Amino acid sequence: MMKNLFMILCSFFLFVGVSGMAKGMNDGQIRGKIKDFTGGDVMVIYYVGQEMKVDTLQVSDAGVFVYDVKIDEPSRAFLVFENYGCSVDLFLESGMDADLDISFHTEKYEESDIYVPDVTYTGDNADCYHFMRDSDGWEYESWPFERLDTMSFADYREGYLENVDQVKSDLMKVKSPAFKRMMVDMIDQSIPANLFRHAWSKPREDADFVRWVEAFDRNDPDNMEMAERYVRWYLQRHPAGKEQNRAMYYLNTLTQIFTNQEIVNDMANDFIDNYLKQAPKDMTEVFGLYKQVSTDTVVHAEMQKVYDHYINMMPGAPAIDFEMTDVNGKKYRLSDFKGKAVYIDVWATWCGPCCMEIPYMEKLVKHYAKNKKIEFLSISLDENQKKWKKKLTEDKPEWKQFICPDNFQSTLCQEYDIDGIPRFLFFDKKGKIISLGAPRPSSSKIIEYIDQHINR
Repeated sequence: MMKNLFMILCSFFLFVGVSGMAKGMNDGQIRGKIKDFTGGDVMVIYYVGQEMKVDTLQVSDAGVFVYDVKIDEPSRAFLVFENYGCSVDLFLESGMDADLDISFHTEKYEESDIYVPDVTYTGDNADCYHFMRDSDGWEYESWPFERLDTMSFADYREGYLENVDQVKSDLMKVKSPAFKRMMVDMIDQSIPANLFRHAWSKPREDADFVRWVEAFDRNDPDNMEMAERYVRWYLQRHPAGKEQNRAMYYLNTLTQIFTNQEIVNDMANDFIDNYLKQAPKDMTEVFGLYKQVSTDTVVHAEMQKVYDHYINMMPGAPAIDFEMTDVNGKKYRLSDFKGKAVYIDVWATWCGPCCMEIPYMEKLVKHYAKNKKIEFLSISLDENQKKWKKKLTEDKPEWKQFICPDNFQSTLCQEYDIDGIPRFLFFDKKGKIISLGAPRPSSSKIIEYIDQHINR
């Protein structure tokens, strides 16, 4: 995910070298102190246009760091703490000077403890930090689904827009003009998506909502995000029948509700890429329809390669073997576990959603503790084996743990096209594929799903 390291060297520094000045006139600096620092990478992540930029900070054992702000234009950024699985919002501008005192406390989230940062911020753009901290997630806190369930769309829209005006009023108290412009744009762009939340609460017909949705030009490529939500809403109102193939129904629906072929192509391309990588039994039929729905022949060729790979990995196909290493350095292969069904959790210590599945995985393992028909494996993609081993020492998992330290370049990831985690794989006792996208341990139907495959 974090592939680009950012550094800008401009000609002004030549003048700095000649003049002997310690810092350029437009340079800025953020100094920080992390209390009880436990290690791990600390990064500043921001975007220049659509390109992600990542600066990895040098942090002392005492948790002290200095970050020189060298950016072309003001930008919202995230100070990310790898070991803590959390981040702090910042607003960066050239010439700024600030100090951060950071500590962490834990809070219970579902089955897990999560770290929450406590920051004392002094210096430039402190008001920007406080605005982002105080306004973060206000839409969900003020308008939870439980509240939306009781309201008409007209009442929700009126109340929500009043809140937007209040947030913008609070924003005007911030000093930085660049920050105010950026946040106003972000708030305005989020309004349609937040109003659309009314459709995801208690399903019901609301004439005002229908009129509002239909007023958008869903065939305008600039409204692509709304078009995607429109499809989801349309399918919610017009679901596929029990006898209909849902994938084919989705593709046919695109041609019914959009007249802009560019939008149809984009949605069909995204859909088929994800669908083929699950290696479903109907992939040949669905892929054939996709090539009729999408007219993008360039992407057709790319998807053909995906199809050719996954056609050999449908349920019932022999699993592709791969190697993994246990905590003691001993090598194992997937084929070593033939004779039992194998449920695999592919994860990493730096992956927050992965770590949130661990308590559910623990419950799943306990449920099947006396069942000799299934084996549970967790395979880490951590490059840093020390962090992986430390996590295992802390958690003390009672199921088999392995690592593929080549992470996304490993045979596991290359053969099964794993480019994002968590990912859950399921194989039968004969070493054949059941699913390359099995339900998560946190799924309400995971036990039912496993039982139906191991009790055949």
